[in-house]
Amino acid sequence: MEIVSIYPPYIYSIQYDDEEENEFDRLFQQWNNMDYVTQFFDTYLEFLRSPIWQNISEPEDAARQVIQEATDLEDLFEELYENTINGIENRDFDSHFHYLDGKYKYEMKCPPMKSYGTNRPSLLRIYAIKMKTNTYLITGGGIKLADTIQNSPDLKNHILQNIDKVKDFLKRNGIEDSDDMDN
Repeated sequence: MEIVSIYPPYIYSIQYDDEEENEFDRLFQQWNNMDYVTQFFDTYLEFLRSPIWQNISEPEDAARQVIQEATDLEDLFEELYENTINGIENRDFDSHFHYLDGKYKYEMKCPPMKSYGTNRPSLLRIYAIKMKTNTYLITGGGIKLADTIQNSPDLKNHILQNIDKVKDFLKRNGIEDSDDMDN
């Protein structure tokens, strides 16, 4: 496992040992791949039939929405980076990320966080650990089709596990905030 700089000194990403890319880059490449995203929605078509996604009727429509949302989210990260550098507090990384509820609800040290895509409702999620003010370590993400991580097919088998794995990695390596990360 390795920590990779994305928007230093604010956004970092984990690169898992079994992956060729860090999670930030991997997610955006995946979300911009029309074949992958269309096949994903073909596989999980029943989730598109839920009331929350009533405006998306076909896998191709959902795939186009993911690609547009990914493009917009990448642009937003660029904007948040510039705003954070310039000290614009109401449009910085801290204003974008939200605390992850559930089993992490009361964690104050290196709390798990989530980032939504730009649409409402959003199909995309990025999960991270907050290292300090405006500083996040991306641990993963995916397409969220259900009300919880545990009910969403793209997230349930890896998101919480990866957060725990990264938190253990940080603890084992004495990394308490971004000042301790070697890049």
